[in-house]
Amino acid sequence: MPKFYEDFILYNQPSEIKSDCNSLTVVNTGTTTAILNGLEILPGDQYISQGNESELNTTRYRISFSGVGTEQVYVIRKIYI
Repeated sequence: MPKFYEDFILYNQPSEIKSDCNSLTVVNTGTTTAILNGLEILPGDQYISQGNESELNTTRYRISFSGVGTEQVYVIRKIYI
């Protein structure tokens, strides 16, 4: 049975996000729009990139924010051991 763990990281400033995982979820928990590689994520929305078994996402994402308010996203990565 494959084993994995979930890595939770909070970002509150523009950053580069290394995926290096099977699945990645970005949840905008702030009050301003988050921008992930040009994709706008409104407050309360999320972006999900699911991988199939044995796949590894190696995308480098750039997160930035637009507007006035709280800049905050949670990134959840599923990493197989």
